[in-house]
Amino acid sequence: MSRADLFAKYNQMYQKAQVREIVPDGPFVRQLLDLPRRGLDVGIFFKAKRRKAMTQIYLGNPIPEKVAREEGFLEAGGKTYLSRTILSNFKNLDFLRVVTSIGRILSRKDERVQFLKQCQRIVDVILRKARNVVYIDDFEPFRFDKQVIKLGDFLSKNLKMDDVTVEAASIPITLANPEYILLSNRKLVVIGEEREIPMRVYYLAGGIGYTFDKMIGAVNEERLFRTTADLSQHGIDSAHVDVSISSVTEDFQNRIHSLIFADIWKKSKAKPVGASFDGNLLIKPEPSSDIWSGVFEVYIAPPK
Repeated sequence: MSRADLFAKYNQMYQKAQVREIVPDGPFVRQLLDLPRRGLDVGIFFKAKRRKAMTQIYLGNPIPEKVAREEGFLEAGGKTYLSRTILSNFKNLDFLRVVTSIGRILSRKDERVQFLKQCQRIVDVILRKARNVVYIDDFEPFRFDKQVIKLGDFLSKNLKMDDVTVEAASIPITLANPEYILLSNRKLVVIGEEREIPMRVYYLAGGIGYTFDKMIGAVNEERLFRTTADLSQHGIDSAHVDVSISSVTEDFQNRIHSLIFADIWKKSKAKPVGASFDGNLLIKPEPSSDIWSGVFEVYIAPPK
């Protein structure tokens, strides 16, 4: 199939595509999307026994880890927090904790009362969801901490690289600067020092067309195969799509090619099936595309 025929095929395919959404895996994790947070930042913290590190799923903005290690009503860094433990010493889970922040110091009593009431509604919803998971006796939804691994640990522990090789292998991934990389074994590799995964819904917007040059690798063809699905009800319009995608296509070689086609994947059984960028963009290698010329699927999150 010629390049023109291939791109024509993709153009027809994406125009016919229906609204499709993606959220992080796991029944308990998915259910967190309907929390009545109304603009509050919410962090859900998982910590296994015998592990120092916590994993956070957050809605809005991430919560500082030092805050999440405390319990109760807190003020820190010019913000007000409420930290509540939902589960503790449950099987091999040390704790499951929810921390809520309003993003400013509340000086008046009525503001604090209103904040605490809103936090209690959030806690009540999470408690109900947690009871449902416990009731069906399925512990895995609570083990999100097992799925999230830092890049350095992935390279050294999973791929058995030494310190020098880890540093060299990290360069193209760090340069690409994704929030996280979703692997085919459902692990999530985070680039930063904290195990943080943003909780967002992403909607299929189309695909970025590329060809593969044997000298320089994947080359952006300046093509976006758009869906005709109406995403306006989710706050996504053409301008939002253009701005989001330009953040990766303007430096396509470093942000997409160097990540998806990095040499480290030759050493790994798990391959990248998605990468989150800039808070509102999820890029997925389209599994049926030809590696020499194809498309990266583009999923967009609504504006914050």
